[in-house]
Amino acid sequence: MEPQITAFCAGSDGAPLSACGTFSMRPRTGHVRLSAVSAADPRPNPPDPGGARAVVAWLSALVVPIGVAGAFIPLRDHVAAADIALLLAVVILLAATLGGRVVGAVAAVEAAFAFDLFFTRPYYSLRINRAEDVETAVLMLIVGVAIGEIVTRGKRDRFAAHVSRSNLERVSRITELAAGGEPPGRLIRVARRELLDLLDLNDAEFERPPFFDALPRLNHSGLSIPPSLGIDTRADTKRSSKIELPIWAEGLEVGRFVLTLADDATGLEFAPEARTSALALADRLGVALLAHDR
Repeated sequence: MEPQITAFCAGSDGAPLSACGTFSMRPRTGHVRLSAVSAADPRPNPPDPGGARAVVAWLSALVVPIGVAGAFIPLRDHVAAADIALLLAVVILLAATLGGRVVGAVAAVEAAFAFDLFFTRPYYSLRINRAEDVETAVLMLIVGVAIGEIVTRGKRDRFAAHVSRSNLERVSRITELAAGGEPPGRLIRVARRELLDLLDLNDAEFERPPFFDALPRLNHSGLSIPPSLGIDTRADTKRSSKIELPIWAEGLEVGRFVLTLADDATGLEFAPEARTSALALADRLGVALLAHDR
C-alpha cells in the first residue's frame, strides 16, 4: 500500500511558505515524515540592508536621478541625450548596488521620468515627440530593471558562497578537534556552539541513550514524527518547541542533541544548507564519540 501524502503548514498564523510542507504516513509503521517545501529560490538570501544604508539606498533611487538630470539642464543643448542616458544608467547601478532589485527598479523609473521631463521635447512635459527619445526612455527603464536583477543575483550568489564556506568550516573545526584527541566533553561543547549559531536555536542539550521521550527528529528532508506523538502534525509541530538531532556512528545511535527552537519556529524552516551542515556536524561528532568509547 502506497504512503499517503498530505500538504500542510506548520507554525504560527501567517507562517511563510518556507514553514510549509508535506507529511507522509506509512500504514504499516505509522511513521510520519515531514518534508519542507519552498517555492522560493533555494539559495539563502542575503540580509536586507537596514538603517543608514537603507536610507542612502532609497535616497539614491528617489532623489539622485532627478538631481543629476536637473544639474545637466544647462548643458542639454551641448550634450547628447544618449550621454545623459548613460550617466543616469550609472546612477541606477549605484542605487541597485546599495539597495537591490526593488530599489534599482525604482531608480530606473525615476531616471526614465527625469530623462523624459528634462531631455526630451517638449521639455518639462511627459510627452515625447521623437521616436528616438521614446526608445531611449524605454531602454533606460529596461536596462535599469535588468541591472537591479543582476546586482541582486550577484549578491545572493556571493552570500550563498559565504554561507557554504562557513558551514564547511564548522564541520572542519569538529573534525580537526577530533583528530587532535580532544576529550568528548570539549567536542560536544564546540558542536553545541556551532548548532546554536547555525540553526538560530534558543538552546541545545546533549544526551546519551537511553532516551526517555520521543521528539520530532531532524533529517535531510525535514522532520520525522515518531508514532507515539500521533499524526496530528499541525498541532504537534506548533505545540512542541523541541526537536532532536540524532548522533550516529557506524549504525549506532551514540547520542542526540535536544534542540530548543526559537519562538514560533517548527524546524521546517531551516535552510537546506543549514540542515545538511547540522547533520554533517552530528556525523563527525558521532564518529569521534564512538572512537573514544572504544
